[in-house]
Amino acid sequence: MNVIVDIPLLVPILFYGKPRTGIARAIESTLEEIAKGDGCDLTFSVANNIEQFVQASVALSTHGVLGEIPFCRPGNGLLQWVVRVAAAIYPHPDSVRLQKVRRRVISFLLKRCNLLYHSLDSGSLGKADIFHSTFFPLPQFIRSGPSLQRFITIYDMIPALYPNYFEPSTTRIFGNVLRSIRPDDWVIAISESTKNDFCNLTGFDPSRVFVTPLAASKRFYRCDDSQKNSDLRRRYRIPDGPYVLSLCTLEPRKNIDHTIRCFVRTVGEQRIPDLNLVLVGTKGWDFDRIFAEITNDSEMQKRIVVTGYLPDEDLASLYSGAMMFVYPSLYEGFGLPPLEAMQCGVPVITSNSSSLPEVVGDAGLLVSPTDADALCQALWDIYGNSELRGEMGLKSVKRAALFSWEQCGRDTVAAYVSATGAKSSGSK
Repeated sequence: MNVIVDIPLLVPILFYGKPRTGIARAIESTLEEIAKGDGCDLTFSVANNIEQFVQASVALSTHGVLGEIPFCRPGNGLLQWVVRVAAAIYPHPDSVRLQKVRRRVISFLLKRCNLLYHSLDSGSLGKADIFHSTFFPLPQFIRSGPSLQRFITIYDMIPALYPNYFEPSTTRIFGNVLRSIRPDDWVIAISESTKNDFCNLTGFDPSRVFVTPLAASKRFYRCDDSQKNSDLRRRYRIPDGPYVLSLCTLEPRKNIDHTIRCFVRTVGEQRIPDLNLVLVGTKGWDFDRIFAEITNDSEMQKRIVVTGYLPDEDLASLYSGAMMFVYPSLYEGFGLPPLEAMQCGVPVITSNSSSLPEVVGDAGLLVSPTDADALCQALWDIYGNSELRGEMGLKSVKRAALFSWEQCGRDTVAAYVSATGAKSSGSK
């Protein structure tokens, strides 16, 4: 089976070294598993931006598993020549900062060529069984021929359900995504919750939506190396004593200000002398309220640590050192951080809404994301009960073992097979 996968969202992390968000992790990990198997012959594309095409081809050349995947060339012969020349002289990601002028010149020229970049090589398209957009709208020039089936992945419906959680540009792009989907397309959703939201909001046929649950990377494991854990604490200035951990993009939807208020209240009411709160993640949209909440109490401010982004190699140790992981997000399409924490054997408190119960099951404490009393009680229950912490840690590891990227890859290939089989059956 020949599958063209559109991967523009991988460009920022592979070329510029931007932090891997949950969606980028999902795309990269799923494609790695598909590439390792025998069910699909993959080809990559960046269908709507010629410079990102060049950047992706340069960055992926040293990726390892994904570096072996060929790219679908532009449909215009002149642009094919431009791409070859640009890829040969475009600065490698490691040298971008040292060669900014050259990159800017090439970027300027490629942007002028982008007006012609509205198709892919007809030979590659003619051989393809599947075209799969992993994030952005399905290109209008990708039309189903005798065998080509169009797929798109929907991670959540939050921009449509709660546009106030996003900048206008994000909701506009998501609107374009929904408008690009035709009734005869196929959709991959990362949770049953996302599938239900999508079908309910759009009226799309549920039988054409496949659910492929995500997983935590093998990078996340129970780390009992005391020296490593101690070094990490020192590096990120985490005080001695137990800590509550939260990891996410710092933005309103993640409900971090609520977490801070509940932490401060619990520590004060229960007179807890040694508990700290560690917030990990990059700054997202409208993060000011989070930092305003931190500065409300000068004494408690000393017990709240904001680390910013942490590299993957530090996360297993950070998760493992936490007394508990807290994630009262207002809405999620899946929720990778709670699963990562569970894989490290950490007790989890998370929301009882959207997709999070699907992920956590009975391994964690589920609370309403707007119920301060419930979150405060959960914090106190875990802090004050070592037996409960031990039971939850064991349940966490057992629950996390139900998810794997290998299974996600198999589920995705099975969706492709089902779609092409349905097309063949319908054409008889």
